[in-house]
Amino acid sequence: MIFCTIVCCKKRDTGDDVYTNTDTINFGNSYQDVISDYNDSTSNIQDIPAIEPIKPKYAIIWAIIAPNSDSILTKENMSSYQSIGSDVIEMIDVSEDAKYRKMDEFEKTLYKDGAVPTGMNIRQRKILVFDSYAEASKQREEFIK
Repeated sequence: MIFCTIVCCKKRDTGDDVYTNTDTINFGNSYQDVISDYNDSTSNIQDIPAIEPIKPKYAIIWAIIAPNSDSILTKENMSSYQSIGSDVIEMIDVSEDAKYRKMDEFEKTLYKDGAVPTGMNIRQRKILVFDSYAEASKQREEFIK
């Protein structure tokens, strides 16, 4: 019991030192220093240049549909086959992966919607990318003629 009393008293004395010395702790800057720091940091934020939005690109996809029996697709016989074009597609990412993904989606849609007749397959496909919607639409119009 004496041992517990001694230990408790020593712990309390140590705790008392912590609490009694709080008046010597520096709690930081004055109000003016804080306002000055705030003003400096906000002026730095204003100096950051604005990020320009990414301009989209516009694409059209063309697919050549030929009979399964024709093994060679040449420039001469290509005009006798059916070609199908997509609507103008807006693209932010124009990497090779993104282009092939769009072509695959278009091809899948053609098969799903029955645009490819029985006995025929998509034999060639191509994606053309333009800077403006007008350019893409004009090129699409040329293919339609």
